[in-house]
Amino acid sequence: MLIVSMCLGFAGCYERIVEPANVFGDIKQGETYSPASTMIDDWYAVEAIDLQTFAINEPKSSQYNTAYLIVGNTRALMFDAGSGERPAGSRSMREVAEHYTDKPITLITDQIFTISPWESLDREWRLLKVAALIPDGEVIDLGGRRLTLLNLPGHTTESVVLFDINRNQVFAGDFVYRHLGGIIAFATEADLVAYKANSARLLQLTNIDTQFFGAHGIPQFRRDWVMLLDRELDKMVSGNATYQYVAHYLAPGMPWRVQRNGDLSIYTTPLVDPHLFWSKWALLLMATVIVLVLYLLVRIGRVCIVAGHVGRSGT
Repeated sequence: MLIVSMCLGFAGCYERIVEPANVFGDIKQGETYSPASTMIDDWYAVEAIDLQTFAINEPKSSQYNTAYLIVGNTRALMFDAGSGERPAGSRSMREVAEHYTDKPITLITDQIFTISPWESLDREWRLLKVAALIPDGEVIDLGGRRLTLLNLPGHTTESVVLFDINRNQVFAGDFVYRHLGGIIAFATEADLVAYKANSARLLQLTNIDTQFFGAHGIPQFRRDWVMLLDRELDKMVSGNATYQYVAHYLAPGMPWRVQRNGDLSIYTTPLVDPHLFWSKWALLLMATVIVLVLYLLVRIGRVCIVAGHVGRSGT
């Protein structure tokens, strides 16, 4: 893996096909995605999807993050806690959310490191209590509004999606989103087979009228985007993908494989699928290769030094 990265890098064989500033279409980092999304300060923009659903966007964040405040009659739920990139002195995600509801708010996140942006950077933190680990299929009752939590591994093992069946709204998190930076399937817990199976599951549970809301890029998209993801994952799993080797700004220095179709890009690990790439045997092989490369470099260096001495003594 290291050799592949070095060889392709030095040969100039891979490029970065998208820059952080490119969000989707003509939308650039720092801009709001729609007139309906209004900047409320120097960092956050908010769109009222309906009277009880709010998209809290961070247009200046590196991955154009959006979290969702979902309100019921008795309590509210915050899906994701933000990028963690806001400048010191700006409001926390909790403070923003509390401006739009007086109901007690429960935070749901599928990645532990996203909890910290929930609190302010410049005041004493409130302790967060983990109320429960919610199983797949559990229904969360907010009072007059019910959300079904779906555990859909693929992006990571713990990826979750929230489905408001009555309103036909899916909050897809990191499982699927519409961003030119692409779908990330190269994390240590990524699983392409599971990703394909769960994209098919999500399609089976939804219909042509379902509204989808992702965690990055343009928040709202339709079911055809999920269908495109499902088709491209099928190609990857069945061995029919046509990969390019490219760089990605989230993990520079490594040539990632990417499967592209129009505006959709799915990034995954070089040479083999993630479960093999990140396995202990692959890491052992990589360590062995590094040792051999270093050994060869030392031997070559010694030969060059000896040759230099011989050359000088001959003159």
